[in-house]
Amino acid sequence: MPSSRRDRKVDLTRVGKSASKKREHIEKIRRYVDSYNRAYVITFNNPRNQKISELRHDLKDGQIIFGKNKVTILALRKRLGKALRPHLDALSKFIKGQCALLLTNLSVRELREKFDALRSSEFARPGVPAPQTVTLAAGPCHKFTHTLEPYLRQLGLPVKLVRGVVILEEDYIACKRDQELTPEQCRVLKLFELQLSEFRVAIIASWSEEEGVLEVSDSDSRQMITSLAPAVRVTCQKLDDGQYYFIPEAVPDEPEDTLMADGGQ
Repeated sequence: MPSSRRDRKVDLTRVGKSASKKREHIEKIRRYVDSYNRAYVITFNNPRNQKISELRHDLKDGQIIFGKNKVTILALRKRLGKALRPHLDALSKFIKGQCALLLTNLSVRELREKFDALRSSEFARPGVPAPQTVTLAAGPCHKFTHTLEPYLRQLGLPVKLVRGVVILEEDYIACKRDQELTPEQCRVLKLFELQLSEFRVAIIASWSEEEGVLEVSDSDSRQMITSLAPAVRVTCQKLDDGQYYFIPEAVPDEPEDTLMADGGQ
């Protein structure tokens, strides 16, 4: 008689994959806690996988641990009624939002030097406030090929094709300072090679047996981002090497009566 598909043996002692992964994550953190003298809560501004990989490689004396915050907090709590390390569990209150746990022997100053060395300009992503107002100057855009003209019009730019050259018919505001960037605006900024964001690592809090838990975010130099002019005007210029480049130049005031990125005035 054929066996029923519904009749399946269930091992009541089996541990689910989720519970097993949580336990492995907790054990990994506790193992590293015993191996290093300092712990940090860090966050990433404009995270990029490549940059995080570079940071992991550079931090040979340390471990960056990502995971669910609740599980990480659980790993830092007392084990069998005894603290893993003195006052380490106090670090838990800083573990919230998108963050990571860093275990190392490096001091805040040494860590900050490594983080600053990795800071780099990046293309902005949708949803973040624009750090400056960007106006695209009217005129020929020799850097663009003629095949790009339909796509530029699709993005809302007032362009036309004259003898194979893309012409921006009037000044166009790609984005306004402090306003949230849309996906279309980010595509425009990337086409004009404008990197308005910056990858950087922030230290939120630190722990050591000597000092206990300290909040670092207020004094952390990551607050001092690369300075940008409040407003720039971008023109397409031919430089000495014979190539065309998009050159942003600071302007004293934000332009008025210029076509907006959303098509309004």
